[in-house]
Amino acid sequence: MSEPSTPNLWQRTYRAIRPDWVFGFLLLVSITMLIAENLDPEPVIAVDPLMKILALSGLTLVIAFIATYAAAMDRRKVEDYYFQLMTNGAIVGIITTLFVNLAWDLLYGPLMGDDLIAIMLASWSLGYFFYRIRGLNA
Repeated sequence: MSEPSTPNLWQRTYRAIRPDWVFGFLLLVSITMLIAENLDPEPVIAVDPLMKILALSGLTLVIAFIATYAAAMDRRKVEDYYFQLMTNGAIVGIITTLFVNLAWDLLYGPLMGDDLIAIMLASWSLGYFFYRIRGLNA
C-alpha cells in the first residue's frame, strides 16, 4: 500500500486561494466594469485598420500559445475536479458571451470593449458556480 502523496506547491496554492473566491471576485469585478464602462465612457482611439489587424492577430497568437501552455500546466498540477469546473465554466462563458453579444447587436448595435470583457468574466464565473453547486454531471 502506498502512502498518500503530499500536495505540491501548485495544489497547495489552489487550495489556499480557493477557486470559489477567485470566481466570486471575478464576478464582482465584472459588475464593477459594467457600471464603470457605462457611467463614464472613454473616447474611442482611432487606429489604422491594417495596424489593428496585424497587432490583434499577433497578440492573439502569442497569448493563445501562452494560455495553451498554462492550461496544460494547470491540467497536470491541479485536481481534476477543479480543472473541470474551470473549463466547463469557460465553455459556458464563451457561449453566453457570444449569444449575449449577438442578441444585443440585433437589438441595439454592437457591444464594445469593457462591456464584452465584463460579460465574459461574469458568465465564466456564473458557469463555474452553476457547476460547483449542481455538480459536474448536471
